[in-house]
Amino acid sequence: MENEIIKCIKERRSIRRFKDDDIPEEIIEEIIEAARYAPSPENRQPWRFIVVTNRHRIKELSNEVKKQIKRILKNKWRWKRKYPELRENDLLLFLRAVASSSKDIIFYNAPAVIFIITKPFTFNIEACSCAAQNIMLAAWSLGVGACWIGFAKFLELNKDVMEELGVPYGYTIAACIAMGYPARVPKASPRKPLAGTIKWID
Repeated sequence: MENEIIKCIKERRSIRRFKDDDIPEEIIEEIIEAARYAPSPENRQPWRFIVVTNRHRIKELSNEVKKQIKRILKNKWRWKRKYPELRENDLLLFLRAVASSSKDIIFYNAPAVIFIITKPFTFNIEACSCAAQNIMLAAWSLGVGACWIGFAKFLELNKDVMEELGVPYGYTIAACIAMGYPARVPKASPRKPLAGTIKWID
């Protein structure tokens, strides 16, 4: 019989459609409290959290991400070294669709967005990734849906936006999580067989 933690891990879904309801501040704080208990090298606890609940501001950040994607696509030959994926036609088509969409397909109209920021020291990103996973699992256990937003990384390309968010100089966005009460929960995606993903060394 599965315990509650394993059950939560297996049942959690990435949510991209949210209800209009706001998440109470105390619930967000409880979720971030769980993130603070993630493991970190030498108990460094290198994370800081920026919580955005202003929906107009979230929409502006979504538009800024699209703006940066357009900028990259316009000069993709300059960005191919940093983003070698830009050589793939399917990805280019996807990015163009994202950048030109009138809908918020960056943060999915989430009522709350959490940025996890850190200094780019050795193993800090790994620690913040553990904190991000704690956020998503804690959120799910409290009935809150969440989705890791990789596109938020493009906000780093605009120093003014980073300053407006309150990101200190020298910090980087380690992870970004959009959160809200689920309007739709997708079905479970199939997992690869365990036999094909594990190797035993006795």
